[in-house]
Formats: sequence, structure tokens, C-alpha cells
Amino acid sequence: MKRISISILLCVLLLLAISGASAENTGVSSFREMMTEKKTFTFRNGVTWGMNTQQVSVVENVPMEQYSSNDWSVLMTSAPVRVSRFSADLVYIFYQDALRMITYEFRKDCSSLNFQYLTGALCSVYGESMEANPAIIKGWMDRVYPNRYKLELIRNGVEWSAEDGTYIYLYYFTEDQKYAILYACPDANGYNGSYDTNGL
Repeated sequence: MKRISISILLCVLLLLAISGASAENTGVSSFREMMTEKKTFTFRNGVTWGMNTQQVSVVENVPMEQYSSNDWSVLMTSAPVRVSRFSADLVYIFYQDALRMITYEFRKDCSSLNFQYLTGALCSVYGESMEANPAIIKGWMDRVYPNRYKLELIRNGVEWSAEDGTYIYLYYFTEDQKYAILYACPDANGYNGSYDTNGL
């Protein structure tokens, strides 16, 4: 009788040890998955990088105007949209029909106090800002609108980086203090919107 009790006890302990080990492995693997999970930038209404013009139009569900030039195309809201406590023109910019850049262009309420307010609001989302290089901002926009931006008018630029590597810039771009926010896709550094990584 004693042998049977000891055998049963050993079996129970063995089963507990096995189930504990498998639970521990599950915990480790789910932790690894969580740590390696790639963050994806999500803009207003669920817009994400790589969406095409049709997908963005459906998600926005507001009247938009479309312009195209070679491989680049632009979707712009027909009327200003709400951004923080302001309103701005919203422009989606696509390369070969894949979303690569987004801008808010502020036409009203362009005081330095409102610029500072937006700087603080962006800092609360993306963390501390850094000084932005005006030539880089001009470089982004020259891809779509060559020479629309004059380098000497791009002032007070600040930049952030989102968790997925998205670049965010806030800057003045006209003599009369109009400013914009530019979001640029992390893989849009190469002119064609992505790097050739074949063989790397």
C-alpha cells in the first residue's frame, strides 16, 4: 500500500514538473515575441505606411483632391481638418501608389505661441525633440514638389523619431510664418521609397 502511495505521489510530482516547465517555456517565448514585435506607425483613422490612394481615401472618407507627377501622387483634403486644437490642410504623399509621407500645412493660427503649443504636444507623444536640418526637410519635399520650398525660409525646425523609425518634423516654411508638420516613412530614405538590400 505504501509503495502504491509513493508511486502515485511521484507520478503527480512528475506531472507538475512537466507542466511547470512547459508553462515557463511558453512565458519565455511569448516574452521574446513581445520584445521582437515590430512597432508600426499608425496615423489618424488607422492610416499606415504603404497604403495605396484608394485605401487612404476610404479610411479618410472626406472629399479629397488627387494630383500626380511621374511616380509620385498626392491626396489632399478639400477642406482643412482638425489637428490638436487647430486646423490644417492634410496632404498624403505616395510613391508608386504606396504611402511614403504625410504633411499638415497650417494656414491660420500661425503664431509663435501656437507653434510652441504644437511642439509641446508632439513632445508629449514622441518624446524629446532635436533640432532639425532644414536641408533634410527641403530634400524630402523636393522629391514631390521640386524647388517649392526655399531653404532660407525653413526655420525653427524640430524633429522626432517614432518607435518604428518614422521621422516627424515641425517647421516654418514661408515668410509669413506658416508652418507644417511632416511625417516621413522610415524606409523612404532612398529616392525610390526603399533600399535595395539584395545580397546584404
